[in-house]
Amino acid sequence: MAKLVPKIYPNDSTSNPIGIGFPLVVGSPNHNYTTTAQVHDNLRNLILTMKGERVMQPTFGSDIYLLLFENIYDQQLTDSATIAIKSAVATWMPFVTINNVDVTSDVDNNKTTIQILYSVQGWPAENILNLSVDI
Repeated sequence: MAKLVPKIYPNDSTSNPIGIGFPLVVGSPNHNYTTTAQVHDNLRNLILTMKGERVMQPTFGSDIYLLLFENIYDQQLTDSATIAIKSAVATWMPFVTINNVDVTSDVDNNKTTIQILYSVQGWPAENILNLSVDI
């Protein structure tokens, strides 16, 4: 699935979580204990949230869902998704740099896969975020 490069920061620990991990599971808490995992989950939530979905923050999120039902070719979809993702990240997570976005559509299975290569300022390595959206 996703490749995470572990990074230890002063706030990272094994006993005190720094954030909520996703997906949420009923009955057993899912916590993030590293900054890397929390940034990964925050980026995923930002991209998968539609603008206007979050109460009191109508500009939070991306326009990625608006692209899923457009009748456009793969390269156009990739270009449009890149613009939508980079715009959202620049506004809400400016410390993250989007290096590459690759969109693959599987029309027969009604599935779109988005692979995002991103890096965080001050971190030596890139991380990969894979998103699958069933349409």
